[in-house]
Amino acid sequence: MKLILGSSSKYRKELLEKASYVFSVLVPEVDEKDIKTDDPYQRPLILARAKADELYAKIKEPALVITADTIVIADGRLYEKPETEEEAREFLKQYSAGLNPEIVCVIVIVNTETGERYEGVDKAKVFFKPFPKAMIEEYMKVGEPLHRAGGFSIQHPIMRPYVDHIEGEEDTVIGAPLHLLEKLLTQAGFQK
Repeated sequence: MKLILGSSSKYRKELLEKASYVFSVLVPEVDEKDIKTDDPYQRPLILARAKADELYAKIKEPALVITADTIVIADGRLYEKPETEEEAREFLKQYSAGLNPEIVCVIVIVNTETGERYEGVDKAKVFFKPFPKAMIEEYMKVGEPLHRAGGFSIQHPIMRPYVDHIEGEEDTVIGAPLHLLEKLLTQAGFQK
């Protein structure tokens, strides 16, 4: 059965390619700002389901549609994609000062033939070394913080040297926990 990745994330695409999955990409048209919930831990599940629903309505061929969403939580607060450079700098300063972001990543797979869903969640926590001010400014210049939940990307060459350690899986932090994806695809009857 055909695999379709429902995501605009270049990082998810790269992870699946490195894991030797053959798939096509469709970008769901879901306005994430419209999704509200009082429980930040429920937000990625609600968003991943909304993305799956939007694509499920469009796809007429037999396929397994993979959608995902990732959030960052620290000290009980949701750290979304920063809206301004100043907000991104503030996030980075907090991480440098010892704030350890928790990453929550949800994957939803829907079978377009049967409508069956397979869902799972994985979590990881990142511990950073202190960032020099020059690193923050260099990282801001590449524009990466404004496009990532929490304002950071651990695999970026500028940031990578400042990752002290990760509790959990690195691919969860990047946005696609491959062990969870493999488990859900197996449940859906997919064989690589």
